[in-house]
Amino acid sequence: MEMTRRGFFLGATAAVAGTALGNGEVDDNLSVFLSDIHISGVGVKGQPTYQNPLLDKAIDQILAMRPRPRRAVVFGDVALWVGRAADYAESAPRLKRLSDAGIEVTVTTGNHDHRVTLFAAYPEQAKKTPVPGRVTSVVDLGTADLFLLDSLDENPAGEGTNNGVAGALDAAQAEWLKGAAAAAKRPFFVGAHHQPEEVPVDGRNLLCKLETNPFFAGYIHGHNHRWTRRWFHNGYSRRHVVRIACLPSTGWWGTIGFASFRTFADRAELSLAPGNDFFFPNPLKPGEHRPPEWDDIVAEETGTKCIFRYTR
Repeated sequence: MEMTRRGFFLGATAAVAGTALGNGEVDDNLSVFLSDIHISGVGVKGQPTYQNPLLDKAIDQILAMRPRPRRAVVFGDVALWVGRAADYAESAPRLKRLSDAGIEVTVTTGNHDHRVTLFAAYPEQAKKTPVPGRVTSVVDLGTADLFLLDSLDENPAGEGTNNGVAGALDAAQAEWLKGAAAAAKRPFFVGAHHQPEEVPVDGRNLLCKLETNPFFAGYIHGHNHRWTRRWFHNGYSRRHVVRIACLPSTGWWGTIGFASFRTFADRAELSLAPGNDFFFPNPLKPGEHRPPEWDDIVAEETGTKCIFRYTR
């Protein structure tokens, strides 16, 4: 029998209750989302490395969480600038600290990545993608799923070359997404490195194709390095709006940190993790004055969240 929306919420309520009572140290409904980690290969000429210890700091914070999250998702720009193998060689062992602690790790591409070198450092991604040749995943978030897309508009010359800054979605991923959305039996989110306006489906904003699906719960992305929450509407004839959230950069510039994502029976909440920072365009040099507006931004953003309702 096909799962109804009401049937899903009744079942999800029982599932959440069971997790709360018996899950111990790991919360199946808790995830952490990172983006724009921009890790640099040590010793690569001309590449800064200040962002590397900021990822280490974020990982320390995640490992100290109680309960611990079940999973961590990195929303692209794993490499610094041009997807070098040396960059992935630095990022992979850092993220392995999470998987060694029992936290599932999933990554996708951003405009500074290259697929061949990323797959070489993260071979598990190549094994689990539902779209061959693309860094695409279906991530179980507890009471919802995440359809994580590969929005990289890649330079065919590969490693060491610049890609298009804007995102794109190839026909194979678009067809897969349409099929996965149509077959959904519970709430799902769509995520990618780029904002939804940059990953059109059939020539239209991706959200226009999804917003009438009763299980579509929202869109999450990186790329802009700004912790922002907004909403989308498809015309003025309907009252429904779609929530969209942009993740902070874990260590490059802008809002610095990561976000926690918790699913419930009827909603999900994306929260900026405590201890976030802000700098632009790079960290302060020794003795340099910290602009007061940086602290204002930190104060304004600390403790904020985005709520995604499953119900319509």
